[in-house]
Amino acid sequence: MNDTRDRILDTALDLFIEQGYEKTSLREIAERVGVTKAALYYHFSSKKEILRTLVRPVFDGLGPLAAALKSRPDREAWGKGLATIVELALAQRRLFELFQSNQGTLQALAEDWMDPAAHEAMHEALEAVFADEKTALVDRVRMAASLGVIASVLGFPAGDAFWRVPAEELQPLLVAVINDVLRID
Repeated sequence: MNDTRDRILDTALDLFIEQGYEKTSLREIAERVGVTKAALYYHFSSKKEILRTLVRPVFDGLGPLAAALKSRPDREAWGKGLATIVELALAQRRLFELFQSNQGTLQALAEDWMDPAAHEAMHEALEAVFADEKTALVDRVRMAASLGVIASVLGFPAGDAFWRVPAEELQPLLVAVINDVLRID
């Protein structure tokens, strides 16, 4: 990417978090970046395209997860997979702030940039893992609960309580708690 495009994305993310997606105009983004609105349009055709570009890394990261779910992971493999998700999530943690502060907007726009079939397939794959009676019930409950560790620390109900904790400090703690829930040494 080029410097101007990156600055537009960084600035848009800041503004979307600070004042909301709906309340942020392309003019505000351009002014804060120090470019004309025409220059902004050179890089992005719309505010919606900026948002899509910002959230794309999260959805791109779901592909490997969906593939891993099809292999019906055991507790240990599940733990390793969640450790990878924690690493990816912390690398994109500002996006969690965006999601938290713009839930309604993101849900309304999701139809435009999320493949409904892929989203449904992800939910079905998760449900299949949790419903697979070949895996002990206690393991399936632990696997489901371990997802809640990530969701509760990086999103609701903790809100922004952990967003400013350095990733290198938070990541090993999250992985340790996930392993505690999974009872993996």
